[in-house]
Amino acid sequence: MIPFAMFSPIIADMIFVHGVKGTKYLFKKSENPGAWGNRKKFLIGHTLDVFKLDLEKAKKVPEGKTAFAPKLRAEEAGVVIERFYVETIPGYYLCGNMYVSADPAVNQKPMPLIMLAHGHFNRSWDNRDRFFEDHQYLGAAFAKRGFLVVLWDMIGHGDDRIDAKKKHSILKHEDKRNTVIQTWNSMKLLSYLLSERFINETSYKIDERYIAATGASGGATQAIYLSVLDDRVTASVPVVMVSAYFNGDCKCENGVNALRTSKVKSNIAERIACFAPKPLLCISDGDDWTRKFPEVELPYLKHVYGLFNAQDRIENFHDRDGVHDYNLLKRQKALDFLCRHWGLPEMPYTEDDYILRPVEDLTTFSAASGLARPGDYVRDNGVLFDWITK
Repeated sequence: MIPFAMFSPIIADMIFVHGVKGTKYLFKKSENPGAWGNRKKFLIGHTLDVFKLDLEKAKKVPEGKTAFAPKLRAEEAGVVIERFYVETIPGYYLCGNMYVSADPAVNQKPMPLIMLAHGHFNRSWDNRDRFFEDHQYLGAAFAKRGFLVVLWDMIGHGDDRIDAKKKHSILKHEDKRNTVIQTWNSMKLLSYLLSERFINETSYKIDERYIAATGASGGATQAIYLSVLDDRVTASVPVVMVSAYFNGDCKCENGVNALRTSKVKSNIAERIACFAPKPLLCISDGDDWTRKFPEVELPYLKHVYGLFNAQDRIENFHDRDGVHDYNLLKRQKALDFLCRHWGLPEMPYTEDDYILRPVEDLTTFSAASGLARPGDYVRDNGVLFDWITK
């Protein structure tokens, strides 16, 4: 029998970072503004060290190839959908969609930006990843109201798939290095969207006062990385993810784990606390690991925001009867929150007129788009990781 003492560090880990007891531990790490300031600086610095991520390099405007397919017009919703790619690493072409108002009086002015990361919703092979119905509806509804909404692929998903029906991807999704690669891609994409190059190539312009990161489940994990590590994000709406009980179960989320190392014991609630005092809406539900959020994690986050006298900037919508998704009610709450905290006109959220598009219409590399996959497309996760970190 292995001596009990050998297990004590593991048990201490769970006591300190897990659930109610873990949250109490985090309170002690943020007893006053000075203590929290030191803790936050350490957490962010440690994350960058563990990721081997150079922030200055990650935030440089990408110099590689970009391309846009002809616009898709959703006349019934008054929006256009763009299909594009940006070369974020030599030989890697990050693909995505943009939803934007079809009205030139709107889309030729600086627009608020919504960075919408996708999670692992696999309800069918015909409607998944960045093409998931929740994402399409949000994109169209926000675009109709004057926002520019951008969705992009996580590694091994979306346009990284050669044949969705056979589940065959060029790059492996469940690879621990993707935690870093995906964070890099998100920051590189944001850098492109805020650049003169983007304006010249699209005629769209972002109002840098209004940049939100959002997503559900694994998409929320990616939105949290972007929110905390990139100071250009001005509001964050992580959906059905923030918890002291669970940090994500895909290697792409915590394959490179900065939450639990020999130097730190933390959880995802403390990670998003580093976003304070900027506006933060955490959406939870009664059907997953966020079910206790109003009683367990929210008081801790309010405490941290209180250190900045900013308790009015942290909110929670708890969809008690809801499930693990980004449903209509959650989307409505996200729009209301952003408009209130950004001082934008109140905009009732409706999406009755938008018609869901099939995957083949939204993909970047397809006969329908007219864009072919470049021949130098990297097919090895390790090559991407090594380029970023070395």
